[in-house]
Amino acid sequence: MLSITPSGDEQSVFQGDSFFVSCSSEATTVQRVMWTGPEGQQITDYKGSVPYNEIPRIHVEDGRSGHKGVDLVFENITRMDRGNYTCSANVDGVEESRTFQLFVDKRLSFKNTPAVQYLEEGVSSKIRCDVEGDPAPRIKWRFQTRDIAYTNDKYAVSPDGPSGLIVHNVTLNDAGEYQCMALQLSLRHSDIKEFPISVKVHHMPMWLDDQKVQAYSYVTGEVNLTCEAEAEPHANFTWIKEGEVITPSDSVQIFDDDHKSILQLTVTHPEMFGDYVCKAENKLGTLERVIILEKGAKPAVPTAKVTHADVNSLHLALSAKNYPEMPIVAYRVQYKMAGDDWKFAHAMEFVKGDKYIINGLADDTLYVLRASAKNVAGYSDFSEEVMEKTKKVKFDSVFASCNAIGSSAAILFSLVLSIIFL
Repeated sequence: MLSITPSGDEQSVFQGDSFFVSCSSEATTVQRVMWTGPEGQQITDYKGSVPYNEIPRIHVEDGRSGHKGVDLVFENITRMDRGNYTCSANVDGVEESRTFQLFVDKRLSFKNTPAVQYLEEGVSSKIRCDVEGDPAPRIKWRFQTRDIAYTNDKYAVSPDGPSGLIVHNVTLNDAGEYQCMALQLSLRHSDIKEFPISVKVHHMPMWLDDQKVQAYSYVTGEVNLTCEAEAEPHANFTWIKEGEVITPSDSVQIFDDDHKSILQLTVTHPEMFGDYVCKAENKLGTLERVIILEKGAKPAVPTAKVTHADVNSLHLALSAKNYPEMPIVAYRVQYKMAGDDWKFAHAMEFVKGDKYIINGLADDTLYVLRASAKNVAGYSDFSEEVMEKTKKVKFDSVFASCNAIGSSAAILFSLVLSIIFL
């Protein structure tokens, strides 16, 4: 009897797959085993009968495991390979045949779907999910893990196909993670795949909260004016003073980030005080904000002294004259080992009223330190330098421990000798 393996009248595979079907018989005499394709054509190309690089995708090979038969081999299957395939042979003098139908389905694929997509604020916009598959899949949508229903006015199926999701009256709350779920179902198999889509909303710039609209400095002082605006696409920032666009110079630096711009000024003359306009702009709109730079009082030079030196730390006392309208809010302390250059110094910032302690120092080492005071207008000049040496580690307790260990070892050695000479 002639049989094919895998058994069954139908074989289902996916496009691009490779597989083979074996046709064989356990009869005594098996002759003229051959395969024919959907158009009745004989498949006669044997592996080994043609050069390796010329072997057809569909060919036959000698039966495996020594059985009497022929294998039909498919490589990189295409949709054109669908149809009926028949194996025929003379089995003990009787002509027999077995046929199976080959189905070729197309796997789900999201290869043309952008992973990041954009909606437009205030209008209806579409999210694309370009999914391929055969049988054609059914599409479901989720937003932040919740299924999207079409029972309200917020969402709708795109008129050009179910693979598009229309979001009406877009707001910033519509930004987030969407999942396009494709469900493929046939009598032969089922498949489910999800594709995550990060959705951002294009919107005009919006000021971030808690931004200062007033700043202080003094001639020879430095000050940073900061402007922060969230926007999609990111905003372009422009700084303006008295109608003129500000550009970098020896006294002006501009540092831009995704949602922030910092105008760093070194105040070289009184004319630099006044109104500074920050403009944040993208294709959807423009915002402007005025930051007023006023003349302030430079902090007084503080006094600094070491109140206590420890093995790895120095305790400080810091003080500076207060201007009632601009009180001292912090101190900056620089410190270094004696003999080092100040450009290699370390620095610590202390809020006024905290404990002023420098930790992590080396023992028995001479340090030099200096301090400056800070108010809303900036930092003062540095104080006079203060020198102090950290304490040396005491080894008395260490020697005591070593002596105790040595005594114990001597006693143990005496006991061992006593045992040996018994």
